[in-house]
Parts: sequence; C-alpha cells; structure tokens
Amino acid sequence: MAQPHPPSCRSSGGSTRWQPLGTLSSIRSMCSKSSRNVKVIYFVRHAQGYHNVVEEKYGVGRWEDEFARTDEFLDPDLTPFGVEDAKSKGPPSVKAELERGMPPIERVIVSPLSRAIQTAQSFFTKDQVPNQPFLCMKNCREVFDCYTFDKRRSLLEIKQKFPDVDFSRVTDEEDLLWSPTHHETEDEIRERARNFLSELFDAVPERYVVVVSHVCFIQAVCAVTMGIHFRPDNGEVVPLVLETF
Repeated sequence: MAQPHPPSCRSSGGSTRWQPLGTLSSIRSMCSKSSRNVKVIYFVRHAQGYHNVVEEKYGVGRWEDEFARTDEFLDPDLTPFGVEDAKSKGPPSVKAELERGMPPIERVIVSPLSRAIQTAQSFFTKDQVPNQPFLCMKNCREVFDCYTFDKRRSLLEIKQKFPDVDFSRVTDEEDLLWSPTHHETEDEIRERARNFLSELFDAVPERYVVVVSHVCFIQAVCAVTMGIHFRPDNGEVVPLVLETF
C-alpha cells in the first residue's frame, strides 16, 4: 500500500514547504516525537463507478452532452467490477504493508459520495481498520461541477444508505455546494484542498489516516503540497506525510 519516497509537509507562517522522507524508519522516527504535529495520510481514489463505464464507452463529449446532467447518474454506485477491484487491490496490499511494518490505520475518512464510501467498505477487512465508523468529511469530495454524478444525495438518503458512517460533520440536508451552473475552478479546488488538510489536522486527532476520495481532489492535494500534476487511477493509493508547525 505504501509507496516509496512519501513527501513531508512543513507549514509555517502561511507558506508550505515539502521535502521527501526516504524510508519507513525515518517516518517512524518523525512520528515518535509527540511534540510534532505529524500525520501519515493515505489518499485512495474510489474504484470504478457506473459513470466511469458510460464515459469510457461513449467518450467524454457524448457523455457530457447526453448523460452527465441526468438524474440517472446522480451520485452513482460502484459497478460490480469496481467492488471486486477494491476487494482485490485493498486487503492484500494492506496486509502486506502491515507485515512489512506499516503502522496500523487509525481512522478512515470518506467523501459524502456513494462511490467513495463503497470503496472504503471494500478496500479493507474489518481487522485492518479501527472498530469505529468511517468519518464523512464534505471537503474531500470530487470537483464541484455541473454534472449530477458529482452531486451528493440528501443527508437523509445517505444516512439511510450508509448507517454505519459518521455524518456528524455534514450539516446541510441538501447539497448546497453543488450547482448546475458553476464549475469549480482549479484555484477553487486547490483552496478547498488546503482547507481540508487544515480541517483534518484540527478535527481528527489520529495520526495514521486513510482518506477515500476522488481523482480531481487528489490531483489538487498533490498540486498544493508537492507542486506536481498526478492523476491516480481507480483504486490507487497516494501516501503523504504532513507536518504542521
């Protein structure tokens, strides 16, 4: 699950500097110093959803013109392949990394979109994650655009659909962040990524955290932290080590 050369973030006075941490032992040493505000965060892109299949089948142009604004694709689920892909990629790789010495996962964060929550449910076995509900945080969801597949369901619906998820940090019954007329700009999603990381440090005390999210949001995180463009595949893991001071 872990990948080589995860980066370390150091923030001070509103600026952010990043440097690579080369080994698992160096990460352990850094995290063992309780005075340091450090988190190891594993960003996971959701597995294949039904919208991914239709876009691949018809192409981006036809997908956006004919399908992407319809209620048929509002907050789509994972496909059966997506579920099985998450099950085949997640548990074996997590098991292997734990056996290599990866510290246990202490908290799982999910976006409020169904495909992210369903990925989290399939990506880990019960003994690989803590015995507590996944925590939903609204700011790690996909880019806000004009398409219904990125619109969340009502709070009542998602609570009924996922009764084992903690939605306490989602307060609006309807999705007030989504708009049929405004597409979130690159600057806006990058600012949201910064806000999410700040919120994560403020609201989540655990150090070793998984965030199951979406391609554009993970791209924004990579941009604001490492200054790189990186597009993860479905089910891919992007590990980061962050420190604030």
